[in-house]
Amino acid sequence: MKITSDFKFDLPADKTEPGSYEWWYFDAADASDEWHFVGIFYDGCPFSPRYNKAWEAGDPEALPWKHPAITLSLYHKGKLVFYSMSEYQPDEVVISDDENIGTFLRISIGKNELFLTKRGHELHHELRLNEALPSGDTLQGTLFFVADVPPRDLFGSLPRTDDFNSEAGHGWNLTQPRARVECDLRLTDALQGERLIQWKGTGYHDHNLGREPMKQEFEDWYWGRLHFPKHTLVYYLMNAGGELSYKGWLLDTDNQLVTAFDGGSLSNFAGNAFLLRSARTIELTAADGTKVMLQHSRTIDSGPFYYRFLTDGLLNLETENSAEKATGISEYIRPARIHNSLYWPLVNMRYRYSQKPHWVQRSPTFYRWTWKTL
Repeated sequence: MKITSDFKFDLPADKTEPGSYEWWYFDAADASDEWHFVGIFYDGCPFSPRYNKAWEAGDPEALPWKHPAITLSLYHKGKLVFYSMSEYQPDEVVISDDENIGTFLRISIGKNELFLTKRGHELHHELRLNEALPSGDTLQGTLFFVADVPPRDLFGSLPRTDDFNSEAGHGWNLTQPRARVECDLRLTDALQGERLIQWKGTGYHDHNLGREPMKQEFEDWYWGRLHFPKHTLVYYLMNAGGELSYKGWLLDTDNQLVTAFDGGSLSNFAGNAFLLRSARTIELTAADGTKVMLQHSRTIDSGPFYYRFLTDGLLNLETENSAEKATGISEYIRPARIHNSLYWPLVNMRYRYSQKPHWVQRSPTFYRWTWKTL
């Protein structure tokens, strides 16, 4: 696992190895925590059944540029109101960077675009969305993420990479731990009509890179972020080789490191209809006595290999003798299941190929059935 916090590594990497992947992840919530948004741009989607089938068959042409994709999820009061996971043709994608014109990064997948610019000491990420689905649902508009450039010593004494694009291991670049967000979206619901969604809130952005399928490096992975009133928590728990590693960072509202977590426990395991079990309670502990208790209170997405939760957190900061509460987004993934061909017919009901969508995706009613958390 390679980690860093450097916006310069937000640029796309050269990926020539079969099974490689890269993604740019964004999430945001309004001030009331009623609205939550998650958007992910993929150059080589690790969840693509076609990509994984080709890699499992040993195809040397199982390459990331052939499987670009985007995921857009919009939640209102913990329920999906828009969902898209769409793989596009390579000729429908542009990924470029040109510092000379002030734009460090531009990604265009279908009619959806991502721009990264640096203005003084601030990073500006702009998402321009225009996603139309066979069901008749559409999501159009913009989200702006603005934050100060994170310090290079964000991770304290934890070894970090100065070569994020090197070949070995999964890479995680925490580019915007806490950002100011403005959301201006137009949602067309095929069953309920059109509505405008406008709010200001708090967001997060990271960037991930791998040179081989995730199952080659780790067995499962817990990740999450919570924006407390005075702090932001970002954590990941990675199980590699049967050894669970607890890592977490508590930052202030200026994205400065307050303390780091390196211990904890998992409890309250539960499963879904696919017999995917994960912990619903996580405790993280730091050497200075700071503790945070995380409760995955609501499952907002689930499947054969993946969960997304709304997580309630209670932070007890030892140095300030105070407690803070927050709700945030957490995820759990078990990568080996992604490659199990038994699940691919189910995945294909949700996973859209732009040239030939599944018949279920053409029906607003049937397509919404695939959103259910079983």
